[in-house]
Amino acid sequence: MKIDRQTLLVLAAAFAIGYWLAGQPDNHTPRPSDRPVLTWIARAAKSMLWIAVFAEPPPAAAADTRTVQHAIGADGYPVVDHSRGL
Repeated sequence: MKIDRQTLLVLAAAFAIGYWLAGQPDNHTPRPSDRPVLTWIARAAKSMLWIAVFAEPPPAAAADTRTVQHAIGADGYPVVDHSRGL
């Protein structure tokens, strides 16, 4: 692919215009007091997560333990049993 002078100038102009339009980044970060509803939602979500951690006991160990068997089929490839989903 050959880039001629006109294409290079158009790309440079597009880059310069985009850079100029973007301007300086706004470093204003909103304080929590600026957004009371979002602060309340975040605080409620954190509380719910802590409640969820301690509210339910961990699940019991699976009673259905099987060993994985690698059977080779007639075609020479491993046979996979998808019936149990494990």
